[in-house]
Amino acid sequence: MDAQQEQAPIGQGCRSSLRASAELPEKNMLIIIVDYDANQNYVKRDLELFTKVVCSLTLLGKAHLLGSSENDLVIWSCSSNAVNPIYPEKLIDPEKENDSQLEELPIVEDLTRLRLFNLISQEIARLKCQATEETEQTVTTLLPGAVGVVLSYLNRCRREIAKVANIRGRILIVSGSKEPSVPLATMQMNVFHAAAKMGVTIDVCALELESSYMLRHAADITGGYYYSTSNFDALSTFLLGLFLPSPHVRQHLNYPVQPQADLRAMCFCHNKFVELGFVCTSCLAGG
Repeated sequence: MDAQQEQAPIGQGCRSSLRASAELPEKNMLIIIVDYDANQNYVKRDLELFTKVVCSLTLLGKAHLLGSSENDLVIWSCSSNAVNPIYPEKLIDPEKENDSQLEELPIVEDLTRLRLFNLISQEIARLKCQATEETEQTVTTLLPGAVGVVLSYLNRCRREIAKVANIRGRILIVSGSKEPSVPLATMQMNVFHAAAKMGVTIDVCALELESSYMLRHAADITGGYYYSTSNFDALSTFLLGLFLPSPHVRQHLNYPVQPQADLRAMCFCHNKFVELGFVCTSCLAGG
């Protein structure tokens, strides 16, 4: 009898701890990855269009922060040469103290514009010193790498505040870079499967890209939304309408139907899509 009385508080303690963990506040983190590569078609045609993209993204970021006090915003950038943190300042200066959410609003726009314009200026200067053929081959190779860096950052943030809050993260990729070869794209899919395993949704805003095998599959694998546009004047409207609502809110909204991604497998030997394949049961070789 005494043993049963002693075990009761233990059971109550377990239930109360589970209830406490379930009642932890939930933070919604929006992570934006901006492709600032100077080889993008719209950048080469008119650099002013990149200014419109940056302004539209800062508007989306500020709208996300204003949505709730539990919302966080992180901005990273990538090109064919580097992956760089943009916002918040703590990513660059670890000793920087975070300001209140309202104080951060003007900093988002000023800091994002300054750093992205500096980066694309350096990128243009770098490309002038290199042959165009050389850069065309590596134009999107760091985009999956940027996603990997962002997932590592998100995982670290989750560990640091695991006892205080739960973080629900999502990624928005904004890119107009040319599509890598399909064999290379298929080799880079692991990072998107890792995002799906972490429960991270990847949305894609493709700028002047008719079709992107890698990015379309990234959105399809993680349950995100893929949108392609060449209308830069209405970009702010598209970003706010499509990507401001979080994934669990979108199921209650009437979203445009997007085309199904091509899910056919690719032959490892011939690098061609196949609808019907044969696999050896002994060595698992495909044919």
